[in-house]
Amino acid sequence: MTASEAAAVIGVSVATIRGWADQGRLPSHRTVGGHRRFEVDELKRWLTERGAALPEPRRLARRPRDVPACPELARWLNSRASAITDRVLAGYDEQVPVPVPAPTEAGLGRGVLRFLRVIAVALDSGSAASIVGRAGLAGVRGGAQGPIGAAVIAEHTRYAAAVLTEAERGLQRGEVTEPHALAALHAVIDRIQVAMVAGYLGALPSGGARPTAEVGAGSREPVAE
Repeated sequence: MTASEAAAVIGVSVATIRGWADQGRLPSHRTVGGHRRFEVDELKRWLTERGAALPEPRRLARRPRDVPACPELARWLNSRASAITDRVLAGYDEQVPVPVPAPTEAGLGRGVLRFLRVIAVALDSGSAASIVGRAGLAGVRGGAQGPIGAAVIAEHTRYAAAVLTEAERGLQRGEVTEPHALAALHAVIDRIQVAMVAGYLGALPSGGARPTAEVGAGSREPVAE
């Protein structure tokens, strides 16, 4: 469970949940992406030990997996952030015009890290649905800027291509051995891209222009922090 889900179950604020976890008062774990998670069974025991009534079963339901969990691949990709950034950078060439101006190296590095963090959460948990909301929000932010905001979709397409290439390299080298790793990664990226496009189109001003072949530079929001 996420911190917000655990907070809803216990009936306290998210800040309180995080504080208890930091103090060791409430058992918690970290995913390979650095996100705090709470095990359902541990949360049940914690409540029982304190004489608290257990919430309705549906509130303690585990999040269903919609892709095979691939923590090994998640760790590999996180360790290859620099190589993935280099792959994205190599895709830009001053002699080849593109509709979206190349970001700065520092900005691109931050974008890749955020993109990897979101992917790692889905792969580690086996829940691609868990990151759809974040991807959709990135699309909404782009759509709010009008056609220029389509740049966020173009950039994430480049991130996705580099991530897939690096994942294939890990499989070829035997660094990743999970049997469904590549298919799971494709499924996660599909969810991200579809949610982003849907969010973008839904946020465009009513009657506003749709994306054209050329979009200029602008402030762009990556998938999620």
